Amino acid sequence: MKGERLNIKNVEEIKDRLKIEKEGNTKVRLIFLNLIAGGDVDFKKACEYCGIAESTGYSWIREWNSNGYKGIESKKGKRGRPGRLSEEDLGRLKGLLLKEKPYWTTKEVRLLIKETFGIEYSEDQVVRILRDRLRMHFSKPYPVDYRKPEDAEALLENQFQLTLSLLKERGIKEEDIAIGFIDETGPQNTANTVRVWSFDKARIIKNTTKFRTNTIGFYAIKGESVKAFLDNSKASSIAKFLEKIREANNIYKAIVAVIDNFPAHKSKLVRQKAAELDIYLVYLPPCSPQLNPIEYIWKSIKRVFSLAFVRNLEEMKKVISDAWNKLCKKLSFAKSWIEKFLRGTSYYVELCG
Repeated sequence: MKGERLNIKNVEEIKDRLKIEKEGNTKVRLIFLNLIAGGDVDFKKACEYCGIAESTGYSWIREWNSNGYKGIESKKGKRGRPGRLSEEDLGRLKGLLLKEKPYWTTKEVRLLIKETFGIEYSEDQVVRILRDRLRMHFSKPYPVDYRKPEDAEALLENQFQLTLSLLKERGIKEEDIAIGFIDETGPQNTANTVRVWSFDKARIIKNTTKFRTNTIGFYAIKGESVKAFLDNSKASSIAKFLEKIREANNIYKAIVAVIDNFPAHKSKLVRQKAAELDIYLVYLPPCSPQLNPIEYIWKSIKRVFSLAFVRNLEEMKKVISDAWNKLCKKLSFAKSWIEKFLRGTSYYVELCG
C-alpha cells in the first residue's frame, strides 16, 4: 500500500458505525479509517493521531477491506492466549524504559524485550503493550536547544528578583512598576498552521505573493501593551520602540521588560536609552524563548494568517494590529510565567486574585 492511494472499502459504513460505536479500541480503528478514507489526511499523520505504528495502520486497513466490521472489532472480553510478558515482567520493562532513556522508538523497545526477556514480538504487539498496558504516549519529542541552560528558569528568576530588589532599594514600590515582555516577529501572509474540519478536501484562497513585516511588541501584564512595525531590527529602531513603551506607561516610575539576547537588544545604544527611560531590561537565558510569554501571542497571530486573505502589506499590518489589540489584553498567555516568577509579590495577588 505504501506509495499508493489507500483504498478503503465501504466508507459510508465506517461513518455509520462511528455514530453508534462507544469508546474503545474499535472506535479508535474506525476513527483511523475515517481519517484516511477520503485521502485528505496523510497516512503517517493519521497513525500519529491514533498513537499506532504504520504497520498497525496497514493491518487495520487490510482487516476492514477483507472482513469489514468483524475484522476490526475489538476482542476485549474474549479469552485468548495469555501474554508472554507477566505483570512482573511489565514492571521490570517499565523500569528499564524509564531508567535508560527519556524516549524510545518501537524498534528499540522490540529489541530491548528480545534481549532482556528472550521474547520476540512483532512491532504491532509492542505498540499494543506500550499503549494499552504501560499507558505510554506516542508523539513527536519536543525539541530543546542544546545551548539552553538546564537551570534556565532559576537564572531568569534570579535576574528578575534582583531587578525588583534594586528598585525596592531605590524606594520604588511594586504598584509603581510596570512589567512586560519584548520580542520581535516577522509573520508571513502565507502561514499555514491551522487544522480545520471539512467534509470535502479543505481549500482556502490565498494571496501566494509572499510578503512579511517586521513587528515588535511589548506585552504588558502590568501596564499598557505596545506594538510597532519596524523598518529594520537595528539598535536605533529598538531604542525608538523603548520610547513608545515609556510614552504608553508614563504613569509608572519604572518598567521591567523581559527581552531576549538578540545583539541589537544588548547594544550600548539600547542599554543607554533604557536607562534614560527607567526601563530595566531583564535578559532571558540563552535559547529560552519559551520563558517569554509574548512568543505565544506571535504564534496565535500566525494562526490568524492561516485563515486570512490579505491583498497587500497594508492589509497584513491591519490583520496584525487587530489580532494584537485583542490578544494583548489576555493574561492567559502569561499565566504559567506569573505562577513561576511572581508568586509572593503583590503582582501575584493583583493578577491572580
